[in-house]
Amino acid sequence: MAATNLALSSAGESLRFRTGAAMPSRLGSEQLKDEVTAVIELVKNAYDADATNVRLDFRDSEAELALRIQDDGAGMTRSDLHDKWAWLATENKVREDRSPLLRRRRLGQKGVGRFATEKLGRVLILRTRVAGQSHVLQVRFNWEVLAGDRELGEYEFPIAARKPDPLEPEHGTRIEIRNLRIAWNRAHVEKLRAQLARLIDPEETATDFTIHVFSPWQDLSGRLESPLVGNETHRVSFALHEDGREEIEISRNGQIERRVSHGTRRSFGALRGRLRYFGQGLAKSERGRGGDPDADWNVGVRIFRDGCRVRPYGEPGHEGDWLQIYRTRYLKGSRFRLKPHYLEGAIHISKYENPDLRDTTSREGIEANDSFRSLVDFVQEKVALLSDLLHDEELREERSRMSQRYSKAMDPLSKGLSQVRSEEYRKAVGLADKQMRRSLEHTVHPQPTRNAHWECVDCRDSWKVPKELTPSHCREHSVGRDGKPSTKPGCGSSNIRRKENIHRDDPERPGGLQAMDDVLTGIPAYVSGIQLKPLVDWEMGENDEEAEVRPDRRELAINGRHAAFRAADRLDGNETAEGTTLEALRAVAALTIHVIDSASQAWGRWHYRQSGNQWDRFLTKAAELKAACLGHLHQLDES
Repeated sequence: MAATNLALSSAGESLRFRTGAAMPSRLGSEQLKDEVTAVIELVKNAYDADATNVRLDFRDSEAELALRIQDDGAGMTRSDLHDKWAWLATENKVREDRSPLLRRRRLGQKGVGRFATEKLGRVLILRTRVAGQSHVLQVRFNWEVLAGDRELGEYEFPIAARKPDPLEPEHGTRIEIRNLRIAWNRAHVEKLRAQLARLIDPEETATDFTIHVFSPWQDLSGRLESPLVGNETHRVSFALHEDGREEIEISRNGQIERRVSHGTRRSFGALRGRLRYFGQGLAKSERGRGGDPDADWNVGVRIFRDGCRVRPYGEPGHEGDWLQIYRTRYLKGSRFRLKPHYLEGAIHISKYENPDLRDTTSREGIEANDSFRSLVDFVQEKVALLSDLLHDEELREERSRMSQRYSKAMDPLSKGLSQVRSEEYRKAVGLADKQMRRSLEHTVHPQPTRNAHWECVDCRDSWKVPKELTPSHCREHSVGRDGKPSTKPGCGSSNIRRKENIHRDDPERPGGLQAMDDVLTGIPAYVSGIQLKPLVDWEMGENDEEAEVRPDRRELAINGRHAAFRAADRLDGNETAEGTTLEALRAVAALTIHVIDSASQAWGRWHYRQSGNQWDRFLTKAAELKAACLGHLHQLDES
């Protein structure tokens, strides 16, 4: 038996692979995502062939709409047609990873482009010509005649020499596709133009590759231009070097900030990138809808390999949201607070420096390996940086609007205080000044900070906590100025962080964000020639008085944490829309009345104590200040 098996194995029998004639359909119609993807593959082939111009024409041919793609690239000789174009999975683009003339990094390696024509139509007419050749080589393919039960090599497609057309370039390739499989309507052409316009990044690639599209719709014909040209409000540019060093440039409000860090090497290679944010929104002319009123093709963070687009990253829909900005923006604790439809970006990689970032077989995306996941984390960090910059600005604007609202509410109080007189207040301030001068004669040791400041990332609230305690969620262990526990509830979020202590004489907090004082001062008033500043104080305890007079500091403080203050603020609506001007601020009638009432009560109460608890003094002073303030309410209405 053993001798028989040995004889069979040495009989010279061998196995050869065979290619079915259905292969073009497998690699065309079934492999490529859609017709737009197929056209983009053909444009990429023109780029690899050192073309500087590509023209796409949707024209009537033989009584039906056909697609013609003409480039002025190197063209193909007879041997190129035999040894490269007709040889499936040839290694020429792998061995020669750069184009011969312009030294471009080749975009195609898998040989999908030639079968993209089968995805688009049933008939292909290929015309090609090299420089110095007097005739054009033409081959006609009819994909419908390929039978699935035969081998692809059994079919022959004759090569014919033809005279060049009058407008045909002296060198290049023309692909004309007839019997199109879909009826290209206006929406299809809009989508194609929108994606081709973003195929080559205009900021990173020299103007040696232009694309023209001509269609039955005049407004959708002509050269493709980048619709977003340098009118962003914020920009973050970054570069990652092979050794892990990062360079970041931040541009906002006309100011440039540069940062350099020395991190560890990543699992992917060097790259460059930029993120642009259009804080003022996009004009109608800048939006690339692509036939879909809900999809803007001009925004999104795209990936470019060697200067050419890798789809679907940055496209509308869940497939293009590779950074998960849309999906996580509205989740509690998300790092992304920016508006995704105002964000545009480009990440530039290369095959040479990023060999582990490989295309999938379908040419739709990059393999989801560890290197790609690391790339996602890296770019998400940069988006989060931009989001934090915008968040800081929003906080600053929000605090400015809050300051305007509260200042407006205290304006009648400031004017009313300037009308009243008080000999008791003048004497009390003089006595406080004498005591201060005596205390300055001795060495003053600053008291240690007893409380630490904490803030919530989600609801933006801040509170004080005894230094020996560490909160785990919003407003846990919160105390007032009196050190007593606060009753104000938090939002429940665990996304909290400790704030650095901010000195009152320091106008800036770390990171360039204006400090929001716990005390907001209004316009100073003068009582009997002595200054008295009305203010809203958020350091007071929730159980403290609604307002109090402080002669030693020349202040009349309104307790911003008191329940009555918060109730009045809610009645007016303490939320203002982004960009609201002072003139358009919501009414502060309830808050103004509360400020006047609480200040008048505090003013009367203080005089009551100064006079030895004379009730008439309380009534007189409280009524005097209230009447003076109410007399100025009409000025608030006029403003």
